[in-house]
Order: sequence, then structure tokens, then C-alpha cells
Amino acid sequence: MKEQTFWDHIAELRRRLIYIILFLIPSFVLCFIFSDYILSFISKPVGNLYFFSPLEAFNVKLKLSLLCSVFLSFPFIIYQFWKFIEPALFENEKKIILTGTLSSLILFYLGCFLSIFIITPIGIKFLMSFSTENLKALIRADDYLNFLLFMTLSFGFLFQIPIVMTILSAFKIVHPRIYSKHRRLIILLIFIIAAIITPTVDAFSMLLLALPLVIIFEIGILVSKMVYKN
Repeated sequence: MKEQTFWDHIAELRRRLIYIILFLIPSFVLCFIFSDYILSFISKPVGNLYFFSPLEAFNVKLKLSLLCSVFLSFPFIIYQFWKFIEPALFENEKKIILTGTLSSLILFYLGCFLSIFIITPIGIKFLMSFSTENLKALIRADDYLNFLLFMTLSFGFLFQIPIVMTILSAFKIVHPRIYSKHRRLIILLIFIIAAIITPTVDAFSMLLLALPLVIIFEIGILVSKMVYKN
């Protein structure tokens, strides 16, 4: 295959970015059309949301549509960057990066869905239970969207723990024995992090996050051992 010049790479990158934009535009329009339904779904735990300026409701819909379109388009975006770097990789490198990327995406979406459908609704309902006759909730739409985004991304990135463990072992930075040796301490840290991130103080919500993290941590140990040996 003919070796590409610097400008060939720039042209290829530009082409991939155009593909991403062309994919994002219709997905954004679609998400904007259904933004009322999306907003109705995500606001179920709190009921009504409020806005305090004339443009805020429109801006919230724009922001929600953009976030949803990027969330839905993320696999396509990753695929385009993969196609950009693929020609420069050897076959064994392709297998490693492709496997790692797919695993990372699956774990990321798993963490996000756990937050959106289970953890955050439970946490919100618990927090809303503190309202009284003299203490009513008046939740701003933009603030609620920011809170939901923080929770979703936090869970998505926390579920990347096995990927980080595998990378550290693959590059011989950390021996898998270190993970096993300090298993109790790491599991304790997982429970502490879960207690900090979960929006409630009840043990049930914390366990809903901590237990999956412990399971994927154990999976990370097994995968790290396999990668380290090979």
C-alpha cells in the first residue's frame, strides 16, 4: 500500500470528521423532535421541572438533544476514529485495540444505563422524600440535567476500571498479583467511592453501585492475568 503523506492524513481525518458531523446532525434533529418525551422520562423521579428565564426552556431542550445525540452516536464516532488509525496498525495491534475499545464501550454504556434506569431514580426519590408541607421542591430544569449528566458520566467512567487494570498490566506497569494482594483494600475503596457518588445515604443504593464494581474488578484481575502472560 502506498505510504500516505502528512496532507493525506489530514484529508482522511477531515473526511472522518465530516462523516461524524453528517451523522450527528440528523441524530440531533431526531433527539430534538423527541426531546419532550425524553425530558418527561428522565424527570419522572422529580415530577415537574421549572425554568426561570424566557430562553432557559429552549436552551435545556437544545442541551438535552445535543447530549442524547452524542450519547447515541458515540459508537459511530469511535468507529470513524478507528477507521482513521486502522491503516497504521499491525494485525496484533488491531485485535488488541479493537477488543479493548469494544469492551470499554460496553462497560461505559452498562454503567450509564445502571445510573439512568436504577441508581439515579432511587436516589432522587430518596432525596425528594425529605420534602415537607413547608419545604417544597422547585427543581430547575438545567440544574437537574447537569446533575443527571454528572451521575451518568460518573458511573460510565467508573465501569472503565477493568480496562485501566488491563492496560496497566499489558504495559507491565502493574503486575496482576498487586491487584490480588490488595484486593480487600481496593474493594473497601470501591465501597467508599460508591458511598460518595451515590446521591443517597442508604446502603441499598450504595450496594447497587458497589457490587457491580466489585464484580468487574474481579473480571479485571482475570483479564489482567491473561494479558500479562501473553
